[in-house]
Amino acid sequence: MTEAIRYETGADRTVVLTLDLPGQSANTMNAAYREAMAACLSRLIAEKASIAGVIITSAKKTFFAGGDLNELVKVGKPEAQAFYAGVLDLKAQLRTLETLGKPVVAAINGAALGGGWEICLACHHRVALDHPSVQIGLPEVTLGLLPGGGGVVRMVRLLGLEQALPYLLEGKKVRPQQALQAGLIDALAADRDELLAKARAWILANPGVAQPWDVKGYRIPGGTPTEPKMAQMLAIMPSILRNKTQGCLPAPEKILCAAVEGAQVDFNTAHLIETRYFTELVTGQVAKNLIGTFWFQLNEIKAGGSRPHGFAQSLTKKVGVLGAGMMGAGIAYVSAVAGIDVVLKDVDLAAAQKGKARSATLLDKKIARGQLTVEQRDATLARIHATGSDADLAGCDLIIEAVFEDRALKAQVSAAAQAVAGPEAVIASNT
Repeated sequence: MTEAIRYETGADRTVVLTLDLPGQSANTMNAAYREAMAACLSRLIAEKASIAGVIITSAKKTFFAGGDLNELVKVGKPEAQAFYAGVLDLKAQLRTLETLGKPVVAAINGAALGGGWEICLACHHRVALDHPSVQIGLPEVTLGLLPGGGGVVRMVRLLGLEQALPYLLEGKKVRPQQALQAGLIDALAADRDELLAKARAWILANPGVAQPWDVKGYRIPGGTPTEPKMAQMLAIMPSILRNKTQGCLPAPEKILCAAVEGAQVDFNTAHLIETRYFTELVTGQVAKNLIGTFWFQLNEIKAGGSRPHGFAQSLTKKVGVLGAGMMGAGIAYVSAVAGIDVVLKDVDLAAAQKGKARSATLLDKKIARGQLTVEQRDATLARIHATGSDADLAGCDLIIEAVFEDRALKAQVSAAAQAVAGPEAVIASNT
């Protein structure tokens, strides 16, 4: 059908739409996607009588990354009306998909965040690959935005206000097992073959299906904002948000408004409300500042934008950390998680072991959340060597000072480390 979305019809009359935007490592809701989806929907409508259902999946490592931030940061007040209309067109595409009259399944093979999860919400059934790389959620609030592709409206109607708000207001992301327990997805698959097989089986077993909110008599789980229990909770939410944001971040307040107002009107009107708040945030300066800082600038730094010129890249295999307090223990933890051997040094072995114990605590929390196995935890902890001796720093490629904010102490421990470090070792300071 198009380069951005492949349209394939199987022998069982199931159509597989494979998202694969050319020239990009991840799928985003850019112009190429919108044009491709419009073409696919036109063909689905034309071939509706001959198909059994639709599967949406991705050819990328991630399922779908979300909105195109390069496009969003360019939208200013003068473009507000055109942007508003464009968002409504995008939502109309998803609405066409979920009201096609055929079962639509999201086969989630990778992270489905933001706009990617909004596509999944428009599907009647969601199957996810049970893998640590898969994350599900709506993190828009962290960039000063709200889920503008129907995420607010559908999450509230899927889970109810009380259960949906943490995902919307906090940008909460979950792994497949958690998503299944929360009712966000319907099934898990061990690999890609099983993922597509389960999607096909569900389609063939459920030929006549509709979204819960399109069924006569539907009620929002947990009740509407006017019901006593819900009204009591919502009455204090604005003050709680204001206490957290100090009035500096408009997105959480706009999300709350869109969710509560949208829960009191019909589905289509709720989308209009969501789009108005979304447009207000996109055209505002706060979102542009947050996107610039936490997306573009941070990614540039991660890509080595601050690396000095004239120095060849080197592979760090062993890191020495001076000081096992909160910062030093944190550096040791992230290094070990990245597969790097660590020498965690403090004034004595007991202090160093206390710092290593912080890593054990963090890893145990991951095990409790189903994000890590006991074997993986033990392997990570084995990379951290706690010590009270400077001699153990010999052989470290990089030594990072992370002791208390005392210049004399910093100079002392750095000099001691330099005395045992090799000629090619880099000695750095955390502050």
